[in-house]
Amino acid sequence: MKIMGKVWLVGAGPGDPGLLTQSGKAALDAADTVIHDRLVSEEILWGIPAGVHLINAGKFPYKHPISQEEINRLMLAEAREGKRVVRLKGGDPFLFGRGGEEMLFLAAEGIPFEVIPGVSSALAVPASAGIPVTHRGTSAGVHIITWHGKDGGVPAPETLKAIAQAGGTLVILMGAAALRRDMGERLVEAGFAQETPAAVIESGTTPHQRVWIGALQGLAEAADFSNQSDILSTRRLSVTQPPTLVAVGAVCSLGEAFCQTKAGTDRALQGRRIVITRPEPQNGELCRKIRSLGGEAIPFPCIKTVPSCKITDRACLEAGRYRWLLFTSAAGAGIFFDRYLQGGGDFRLLGGCRFAALGPATAEALSKYGFIPDFVPTVYNGRSLGEGLAERIALREKALVICPEKSAPRLFECLGEKGIPFDKLAVYDTVPCEGGAAAREVIENGHFDFVFFTSPSTVAAFAEAFPAVKLSEITALCIGEPTSIRAREFGMTAHTAAEAAVDSMCRLAAELSPH
Repeated sequence: MKIMGKVWLVGAGPGDPGLLTQSGKAALDAADTVIHDRLVSEEILWGIPAGVHLINAGKFPYKHPISQEEINRLMLAEAREGKRVVRLKGGDPFLFGRGGEEMLFLAAEGIPFEVIPGVSSALAVPASAGIPVTHRGTSAGVHIITWHGKDGGVPAPETLKAIAQAGGTLVILMGAAALRRDMGERLVEAGFAQETPAAVIESGTTPHQRVWIGALQGLAEAADFSNQSDILSTRRLSVTQPPTLVAVGAVCSLGEAFCQTKAGTDRALQGRRIVITRPEPQNGELCRKIRSLGGEAIPFPCIKTVPSCKITDRACLEAGRYRWLLFTSAAGAGIFFDRYLQGGGDFRLLGGCRFAALGPATAEALSKYGFIPDFVPTVYNGRSLGEGLAERIALREKALVICPEKSAPRLFECLGEKGIPFDKLAVYDTVPCEGGAAAREVIENGHFDFVFFTSPSTVAAFAEAFPAVKLSEITALCIGEPTSIRAREFGMTAHTAAEAAVDSMCRLAAELSPH
């Protein structure tokens, strides 16, 4: 008997991948097929795992390359093959997303489905510009409409008049094409005062967000952002582009102070696209930092960590015999302690040990298990760790180095030179893996500025994953000189971060970016 698949109707949120819900992310990570709309942000598509079949069902205004009937047929065919299908929609699937129609279709066909709501752009995009759609004493309600109806029609005059009479905030979705034509005039004719504050927000919540705030009578001029100082972006366009949201109401004036404050924030990576090769989940912090600085992070993990087949419970439980435990990575710390506990270990037996961590990320990983490192070198590399230990370890005390299978040899060389007795416990290995298809396409087409590498193994895995890419044209930003050396061996232009830390990597990218 053939197993029936399932469809998830998922809202992708307004654009910022941080606003994709945890349930939505879990559905994408488990999907076999993703059928996505045009307005789903690229950064969300970049994060979809390798091996997932992506189908672009994007609909352009007045141009529908894939009809709704064809989308329905795709969902049906994929589910009947036993696949886990995500129908991914911008914003929330039930707000002008035809999610209700697709739900009824799936129900009629007997296809199991689940709805995962999304953060609606109607609320999140104004908020990202400092505009609360309701505000005590100013707006007690909100009206959400689309300016692009089923047959291309605009809202009826009586509908607009009723909204004007009701008061509150009006939010208009899918109205970019009407800005230059007659949107403002129609609203004034419906009863909105010409001086009513209004806002136009393009690409809301993303690094490309641009905001115009003014009077309703100037709405047509807002379509040309080239006459405005791009409050939140350096990108220049002659006219507004979808996705564009229009808000009308007194609350729009509240956004002016917010935008002035936002203009003074650090946007050092504005317009930069940076490929992150670090394995998951460690790449998350780096991606978030890049986005906070106005850049776009393209996650393409080239390696993944797997517990070593050589590690044993006994080896972990004997760690308490050593005076010093040296951890060279956060991943190693997590794998070691998890295995230690699974084997029946008791943290009290490690009370006589002292701990050393290669860098702050590793130190943070130790702290999660209740251990504060006794030593972290100021320069985050193996030799500095070894030299620092030599100053602290007593005669005949022994160290245990907890590290990956392919660990940096400089630490072992330094410990040998200093005459420090030590054993090596390899707790994990790194194996090549690949990012998703959407991220791969961007990299293959060269649509990025930098590649972040955090280890020599990520460099080698990246080169192997992209044999057709001209590596000599790549600017590599690296943690540690060994990683930079490996990048240069492949012909890349390599720069080394001052510290093995996320902030240091981002500062280096900012220094190399044109201002």
